[in-house]
Amino acid sequence: MRYFFVAIIVVSLLGCVPYSDNPLTNPTEQNIDSSILGTWFWKAENESGYIHIGIDEKSKLLRLIMLDFDKDWELEASEFSGHTSSLEGNKYLNLSPANEPPGYIFVKYNVNQEVLGISMITTDAIEKGIDNGFLNGEVKKGKWSSSIHITEGQKELQQFILKNDKALFPETKYLQKLKMPDNPIK
Repeated sequence: MRYFFVAIIVVSLLGCVPYSDNPLTNPTEQNIDSSILGTWFWKAENESGYIHIGIDEKSKLLRLIMLDFDKDWELEASEFSGHTSSLEGNKYLNLSPANEPPGYIFVKYNVNQEVLGISMITTDAIEKGIDNGFLNGEVKKGKWSSSIHITEGQKELQQFILKNDKALFPETKYLQKLKMPDNPIK
């Protein structure tokens, strides 16, 4: 699981995560999906971590903080802000990494009371869409990394995401919801 989230961080720093100029919906267009609020966790053989999702008091947007431990108990923290979008029954996060240039990363999600399923957008499908002229943007390939910048307008971006949803979000990872004790410490 850590690989999944660390990939978001590392790849965004290297420029491989597709960044969009536009969100799928405007932040105030739809209500924030409150079903994702809370603390979610994963535990694997060599890693574990938590994702805290709440509302930022000032901006009223989502605030997502991820903390993960590796096998040596080294702690890594990441922070994002954003909002939820619902398109034809599909749910997406529009996330902007804190202290980064403006832009949106898209994550598809599904949630029930106990489990949060998340799917990161694949770079290959976005790159292919840009290369074939189905999506406006640019792909810059370097020796060690590449960057994908989506410039498509919002309505056309929504249509592209919906039409190519299965190819764009092929793998889902699941996190459990942290249940707090019923009796607070006094």
